[in-house]
Amino acid sequence: MEICDFCKKQSKKISSGRPHENLIKVDKPRKFNGFKEQDYLCLACKSKFTHSTNRSDLTWTLWMGQG
Repeated sequence: MEICDFCKKQSKKISSGRPHENLIKVDKPRKFNGFKEQDYLCLACKSKFTHSTNRSDLTWTLWMGQG
């Protein structure tokens, strides 16, 4: 399966925008010194993302996508 259009747009977000409608939270958020990370899974194409509040990281990181 190919990465969906929603995930293509999500992977290009550089600001702290909200997850698209097919992304669901997986696992518990990880808390670090002053920031946190949350993993997401797309129900449509099974792509996996991490959302980070750390200013030194990308806001949305695509870890696995098909295509």
